[in-house]
Amino acid sequence: MSAPITIRPYQPGDEHSLLQGHNQIFPERSLAHWQWKFRDNPTGQVHTMVAAHETEGIVGAYVTLPAYAKIEDRTRVIGQCVDLWVLPQHRRHGPRPGLFVNLGLAHYEQWGGKGEHDNSFHHGWPIATWRIGQKYLRYEMVRDWDFLFREMEPGGFAPRAVSEELEVRAVDRYGADVDGLWGAFATETQLAVIRDQRYLNWRYADAHDATYELYECRERRSGRLRGLAVVALRDFVIPNTCFVVDWLVPKDDQDATVALVAKAEERATGLGAGALATLFQHRDPRFLAFQKLGFLVYGTIYFQVVIPFDKHDTHFYKEQWYHTLGDSDLV
Repeated sequence: MSAPITIRPYQPGDEHSLLQGHNQIFPERSLAHWQWKFRDNPTGQVHTMVAAHETEGIVGAYVTLPAYAKIEDRTRVIGQCVDLWVLPQHRRHGPRPGLFVNLGLAHYEQWGGKGEHDNSFHHGWPIATWRIGQKYLRYEMVRDWDFLFREMEPGGFAPRAVSEELEVRAVDRYGADVDGLWGAFATETQLAVIRDQRYLNWRYADAHDATYELYECRERRSGRLRGLAVVALRDFVIPNTCFVVDWLVPKDDQDATVALVAKAEERATGLGAGALATLFQHRDPRFLAFQKLGFLVYGTIYFQVVIPFDKHDTHFYKEQWYHTLGDSDLV
């Protein structure tokens, strides 16, 4: 007798059954949200391994959200582990240790590897799945997620002195010159999601069921783009916090850094936030630079893991990985 559940890659048309199962485990998601997040992501790829029941439809899924990343001098695909689920009544199906792990291993076999079109690594924040992931799915911890924050001052943040040669303005979408800014920024890092115009507009301007404020810092006379920041008010970790969700400023551009921080503080005050927060990895020069601007360090329960398929030295990820809150789907 054939098994009632088949593990296989996502096929067009699965999304309706996927959402039905997903919405039994997580807060409800719409089809339009799924299409934006997975079908329309900049890679054009859907990396979802499903457990298809012969009568019940999709009863589990191991999902990564693919993104293009610069890894040393190559463009590779990486995957953020998101929306992992198996319906409770089917978790023990199949060989031990169960359906969740076997979905994950099948996903690795399908998409992980060293080839140009393979996933170089997966990453995520597995609070609920950490133990099983560490034991069976090769999860390796690379860092704690420590936020940088400024608690709101009485009456709001005092305005900062900024360079008169620069202006910061809100935009609906980022323009083509973002690609040039990313190109200059990319020389500073060995590992980062490629923050070009296509990615940033998909991630923030076109986001479904979430709103973000997009800012550019430009020279007043020439109009040259010097940096950008993405701001949002959320109840993540600490309620009513204004987050600098994403950040693209060359590390040595102090004037643009101060101008964009000043704008974020202005917006935190205007939004009535209780704090302003952001995140950079501990070895990134911005981690110290923001502390010099008055930010403190706040530890959280979140920690970041990788599942490497290419480089197996976690030291590389700890030292070289430029990432922000926007590299997750948590904010």
